Amino acid sequence: MVDTQDVAASPRAGEQTAGAAKPKSTRHISWDAIRVLGIVAVLAFHATFLAPHTLPGFDMPPGSLQMDFPFGASILIVISGYFAAMTIGRGTPLRWWLRRLARLLPAFWVAVVVIFLVSIVLHPEGFPRPSYGDLVGNLALVHTLLPSVEYIDLSHWTVPVQVCGFTAIALLAWKGKVRGRNATLVMWAVLLVPLAVRYLFMRPGEVAPWASMMMDGTGLNRAHLLIAGVAIYRWSKGRMSFAQLYCMLGVVIVAHDKHPPPGDSVIAFAVALVLICVAAYQPAWDLPGLNRLAKPISWLAGISYGVYLMHYVIGTIVARHLADLGVPWWGWVPAFVVTAILLGWALTRWVEQPMFTLLTRRLDAKQPR
Repeated sequence: MVDTQDVAASPRAGEQTAGAAKPKSTRHISWDAIRVLGIVAVLAFHATFLAPHTLPGFDMPPGSLQMDFPFGASILIVISGYFAAMTIGRGTPLRWWLRRLARLLPAFWVAVVVIFLVSIVLHPEGFPRPSYGDLVGNLALVHTLLPSVEYIDLSHWTVPVQVCGFTAIALLAWKGKVRGRNATLVMWAVLLVPLAVRYLFMRPGEVAPWASMMMDGTGLNRAHLLIAGVAIYRWSKGRMSFAQLYCMLGVVIVAHDKHPPPGDSVIAFAVALVLICVAAYQPAWDLPGLNRLAKPISWLAGISYGVYLMHYVIGTIVARHLADLGVPWWGWVPAFVVTAILLGWALTRWVEQPMFTLLTRRLDAKQPR
């Protein structure tokens, strides 16, 4: 979920690049490792817990192997917020916004169509069957806004959140008016206003329709994830004190606990936030075990967005057909993971990367040197 072309070295707080030379872009294993942690957590939760618990036809893995504490998708959005803050100053906000959409949307649209077709052609007995209205609604990014539109893939809730978040960041950065103390005030408002709305207007049994649409439909209930990434970046650059960061991340954790969906692991999320802070402060991790795995970690991190988009529905369909043939859980769970990685690689190589290059070529040509 992060623009891999923007994963660059992050100097420690207070450090500056000498002279006017353009800093060299360096891909650090720390960020790739955290992204891999996020995507592995997503795959493990969906393959070992969510799919067999909510869909028919599966035997359950042993309880000790069921990963029932989701946090991976949330961490990936935090990382997106971090690199959004890092890259927003490169060119105009409009150019930055168009690059974000060029990275997100073509791969998402292709994934939605492919998943829809696979769901129709290889539909297992007892599985939900999407309609053409669901297809249009998902392509239009209103699947979180309209209750009548069913998700083509349950994991796709993150895309509208990122599109709305990146749009808000670009608008706030327009002409550079929201920065410094004003930026901090806006971040606090984005954290506290949704919590106030949920407490005042969304109590159990007393949910106001307008509040539900504003919060859950637009993704505002997950805006704290992007705010966490932005706050960590600003702290790493000396634009926010550690005390401010500590307080803000504390509220982020409270928001993560109070906003739906229920069941998110707050503890695992908090630990991952600490890892992101460490990577922001000191991105160069000289760990022998991590360095030996640098190539596969970087490879998987580079296709993580494609894996995320393609993994759940098609991986579950493949797993279900294997289960119908009598394959036990220790066969269909690896098949779920392998299917996700292969399809994610194909989507990255054949859609995400070439479409991003094609759509941004003219933008890059117009960028002032």
